[in-house]
Amino acid sequence: MLGALDASKKKSDIKGKIMMISRSLRHIVLALIVFIWIVPFVALITTSLRSEVASKTAGFWTAFTPTELGHSFSTHEKNEAEKLTVMTGNIFERLNKDDPSFPVTGDVNSILFKGRIPDPENPDKTILIRKLVPAGEVMDVRGGGFVFQENGDFTWTFPEETAPKPKKLDAFIDQDPVFGSDAYVEVLFNNKNVPNALISSFIVTIPATIIPITIAAFAAYAFAWMSFPGRDWLFVIVVSLMVVPTQLAFLPILQGFSGIASWATQLKQWLTDCELTNSCEVASKSFASLWITHTAFAMPLAIYLLRNYIVNLPKELLQSARIDGANHLQIFTKIIVPLSVPALASFSIFQFLWVWNDLIVALYIGPNNATDKVFPIRLQNQLGTFKDQLHLLNASAVISMIIPVIVFLSMQRYFIRGLLAGSVKGG
Repeated sequence: MLGALDASKKKSDIKGKIMMISRSLRHIVLALIVFIWIVPFVALITTSLRSEVASKTAGFWTAFTPTELGHSFSTHEKNEAEKLTVMTGNIFERLNKDDPSFPVTGDVNSILFKGRIPDPENPDKTILIRKLVPAGEVMDVRGGGFVFQENGDFTWTFPEETAPKPKKLDAFIDQDPVFGSDAYVEVLFNNKNVPNALISSFIVTIPATIIPITIAAFAAYAFAWMSFPGRDWLFVIVVSLMVVPTQLAFLPILQGFSGIASWATQLKQWLTDCELTNSCEVASKSFASLWITHTAFAMPLAIYLLRNYIVNLPKELLQSARIDGANHLQIFTKIIVPLSVPALASFSIFQFLWVWNDLIVALYIGPNNATDKVFPIRLQNQLGTFKDQLHLLNASAVISMIIPVIVFLSMQRYFIRGLLAGSVKGG
């Protein structure tokens, strides 16, 4: 008896240890997934808040600690050429004079000295040298002794009164972290393309989210609670459309829109005097074409999710409503829609994120004119416009991400409930 109890206790201990290890592994995997997702987002935000020099010369992980960066400064302005024997100044004041938005602070480590000195091997000639001069060491700059301190103060001493020309020097500074919003100001206010792209994205995304959800909700109710010939086969056909690749449908879609645009152009020529103003041509690529295309691509999944949710609602509610004399439209609007909010909100998140971040459909189906391009296409174009200006590119990317994040956070309480739609079989 005791042996059986000991064996059972050992099995229980082993099972407990296995569960603990399994739980720990799950936590590690989840932490790794969060880390993989969070790091790129932090990198985008950090780089967008840094200066152009800092974003080009050092990785984003160095933005939170002092980092050695090179800066060029001039000893004085051209109009300050007064005769003197001693000139004083501060390197940080000179650096921050023209661009105070990202003030440079920290400790000056060294200055790159470039100049000619007598050749030790040939006194009649000079040689060009480059060396890093530390703080406190005097260097010969245009006949005067130039010395600087770590706090940026410098003194330029001459043997006799002279009016020195400005000298540009390269200082290496252990720079303190500094952040600013200049990239966002430039992208949003100095570049009209980004605000136009935001407006265009809203014009495309909002209807392309509302239209398929509305149609799919009606269709899902019909598949769930209405009886008509071929209902099950029609539902299978609709669901099977989910496997059709998006790229495969581009050719017939483009041909269809081109035919509609040609027909509309001919009709406009017949009904109006547009030839006088040369405005007869109807574009085959427009916001309407994007609405129709996104709606068509979203319908199969939307109908599938909503039908699985609606079919598991309590049958008694619908039977009671029918006994009270409610028709299908009243049942749908007053019972089905309020109870289906989690599923509707869940698919709204999916559809909004997909349409907002879509590039390929907008590239082939959307309008081509500069003012109507959606944000993903504008962001792609900025790769050539901004080139190596990473802070501007990242600022645009962060702006593009803010709206989906707000939508997701505002509706995330419905997200899990919507994902579980249809997972439990009900009456």
